[in-house]
Amino acid sequence: MFTGIHHPGYIVENLDDTIAFYENTLGGKCIKRGTPSATGRNAFVQVGDVLMELVEPADKSRLGGRHGQVLDHIGYIVPDIQKAAAELKAKGVRFATPEPTTSIIGVKIWYLDTADTQGTRIHLTQV
Repeated sequence: MFTGIHHPGYIVENLDDTIAFYENTLGGKCIKRGTPSATGRNAFVQVGDVLMELVEPADKSRLGGRHGQVLDHIGYIVPDIQKAAAELKAKGVRFATPEPTTSIIGVKIWYLDTADTQGTRIHLTQV
């Protein structure tokens, strides 16, 4: 079903400082920043062949008292998001939303319900 990992997503204390770390220390490049919203700010950073999403939540309690970067979710690549969702639904897996959404970098994503993933935030990603 999965053909690869699209990106890990990290919750961060300070988006600007974290982007600067990836750019200045690891040679990364910020390829897209999201529009700030009531839920926070996000950006996608590319380091070599690896893409990651950085999310600064408006509600810092999402960091769970931890500092720095906290792994938030993983996006798995699927060739056909509807087909993959149908396969998972047939196995009793539920989704967090009725339909997929489009990320700030223009790919379709669809989060699985964490009640069915042992608490892990996972989304299907169709590129």
